[in-house]
Amino acid sequence: MARRPQQRFSEDDYESLEGRASKTEQKKAVQRMAALGEQLANLSKKQIQQLPVEERLIDALLDVQLITSHEARRRQFQRIGKLLRNEDETVILSYLTPQQGLKKTAQLQRWVDRIIAQGDPVINEFAKMYNATERHTLRQHLLRVHRDMSQQADEEQIAASKLKLFNYVQQVALISDNT
Repeated sequence: MARRPQQRFSEDDYESLEGRASKTEQKKAVQRMAALGEQLANLSKKQIQQLPVEERLIDALLDVQLITSHEARRRQFQRIGKLLRNEDETVILSYLTPQQGLKKTAQLQRWVDRIIAQGDPVINEFAKMYNATERHTLRQHLLRVHRDMSQQADEEQIAASKLKLFNYVQQVALISDNT
């Protein structure tokens, strides 16, 4: 298979990012959130009750622990995924990262730094390592970071873009580790 030449991003590429996510991306985001919900459901009752999230989400997480039917659990996790969309990803991931440990978090940060610096080759390497990776979504996050850096946005905006990229990488790692 021929390799694609290394390309530079044009201004049109950056502007096309501003649109809404495609239906496929939205569905995959819901699937990722449902998988995160499964991770949250594995926490103890005490840990779930201490989560700084909406009461409905806490109730849904506690309810899923009582459900034994496979189909009912699947539907409940879909519901949890929808409820998770209203929550702050960073807060939720902060409760799941102790399961990963500091070493794993540092490793993921190095992945993010390499992805930002080297682009597609590292994205492909990361996707081989973590099977839940959506290359397109990862490229979109990378494109946003590069856009902010090229437009010389303020440090806060660049940091926010990098945090979104890191959150996505962290979600993928959590989901991949348990599939």
